Amino acid sequence: MRSFAEWVVALGVLGGAAWVGVPYVERWLPQMSSTVTLVESALPALPSGVPPGAESVPFLLLLDGTEIRPGMGERDLQGSGVARWTAGPAIAEAGVIDQRLILPCRAGGTRFWVVLDRTEAGKERRVTAIYLP
Repeated sequence: MRSFAEWVVALGVLGGAAWVGVPYVERWLPQMSSTVTLVESALPALPSGVPPGAESVPFLLLLDGTEIRPGMGERDLQGSGVARWTAGPAIAEAGVIDQRLILPCRAGGTRFWVVLDRTEAGKERRVTAIYLP
């Protein structure tokens, strides 16, 4: 029993020394920088023909069940029946690789724009963004 009491006293002394000594040790350590630097970059401009204030959506499900998702190929998009929803000629502008196409569409009372870009040289265009006003 005596050895157990000695261990308890030793742990108490060690804990008390740490409690008293930590503030002094913190003063000697170099201070960490607490400054946070925020880096903000300008948002990319909206594609041609897309009105200001339009927001990108992750996918679009039309009333007839047609689904448009980023990553869809141009052939898949045309095969899904989106051609009947087009509300004007496609707008072409310079993209990162080749030409970017912006398809203005209208389904019922909803306007939307589908952006098609080439993501790899020599491959077909893919849906990279869908915008709703």
